[in-house]
Amino acid sequence: MDNIGENTKSFVTKTYHAFETIITIGIVILISIMILAAFSSLVVETYHLVLHVTIDTADHRAFQSVFGMVMTLLIAIEFNKTVMHAYTGRGREVIVKTVVLVSILAVSRQFIVTEIETISPFTLAALAFSLLSLGIVYWLMERAHPTGNNRLPKD
Repeated sequence: MDNIGENTKSFVTKTYHAFETIITIGIVILISIMILAAFSSLVVETYHLVLHVTIDTADHRAFQSVFGMVMTLLIAIEFNKTVMHAYTGRGREVIVKTVVLVSILAVSRQFIVTEIETISPFTLAALAFSLLSLGIVYWLMERAHPTGNNRLPKD
C-alpha cells in the first residue's frame, strides 16, 4: 500500500512540475514579446527625438518619457529573468532579492516619469517611503545572506 501511495505522490509531483514548466515557458514567451514591442517603441521614440528635432532640448518631458521607457524595459527584462530562473531550483531567497530589486527599479521609474509639480505631497511621501522601505528590506536580506554565493548565473 505504501508503494502505491509513493507512486501516486511521485506522479502528482512530476505532473505538477511539468505544468509549472509549461506555464513558466508561456510567461517567459509572453513577457519576451512585450519586451520586443516595448523595445521597438523605444527605437521609434528615440528616432523621432534625435532625428526629427521637433522637441526643444530644454524640454525635459521628452527625455523623461524616453528614460521611463528604458526603465520599463529594464524592469521587464529583470522580471523575465526571475521567472526563467524561478523553476530551476534556485533558492527562494535569490528570487525574493531579485523581486525586491525589480520593485526598487519600478518605484525609481515612477520618480523619473512623474511630474513633481503635479503630484500631491502625500503621494510623493508614499513613493519615498516605499523606496526607503524596499531599500531597507534589501539591505537586511543582503546582511543576512550576502549574495556572493547566491547570485543567479550570468547569461
